[in-house]
Amino acid sequence: MERSSRVIAVVALCVAVVGLTLGFAAFSNTLTISSDANVTPDASTFNVDFSSSDSSLATDPIVPVKNPSSLVAGEGTINNTSNPTVSGLSATFKEPGQKVTYTFYARNVGEYVAYLNSINFNNVASGSTPKKCTAGDGSTDALVQAACDDITLSVKVGSESETTGSLSSISGHSLAKNASEEIIVEIEYNAGGDRADGDFTVEFGDITLVYSSVD
Repeated sequence: MERSSRVIAVVALCVAVVGLTLGFAAFSNTLTISSDANVTPDASTFNVDFSSSDSSLATDPIVPVKNPSSLVAGEGTINNTSNPTVSGLSATFKEPGQKVTYTFYARNVGEYVAYLNSINFNNVASGSTPKKCTAGDGSTDALVQAACDDITLSVKVGSESETTGSLSSISGHSLAKNASEEIIVEIEYNAGGDRADGDFTVEFGDITLVYSSVD
């Protein structure tokens, strides 16, 4: 009788230990830590503006150099409020051999090095070419179009060569932070060019300079 009691006691103790083991497993926890990070740069920290100064950001009128000095030409106006623009570059020519030159600057006021990727001579708003000449009253259109070929618009940006047409792929052209580079725009009625027999207007398409944070 005593032996039976001992056996029962041992079995009961084993069951109790098993129960404790299962209980601990049921209350265990798994701790998992997952981490992510996203970087969304502020686009406003990349910023190249037009300036009338090579040492600071300024928006004074761009005064043209005229040849001859009696030439009638407009002053350039800088607007950096949205997409930077320079407007008002114009000349009233009387004969071949005259030109007007505007000098201003692209200034990197952002937080990245800026790379000039392209210079684009866009088509005029009212046509499919970068330049359009329209004869005035009494002017012969054929003569106007011949003279039109001798009126050119050129641009030189920093170290790039002067160009009268688009440069779609520029590489290795950088503009450091807080630095400026010179932009020269010339409108010229080439010496020895054809003459029209009356007034005519010349319309040029916009020139766009594309700067990027990558070369």
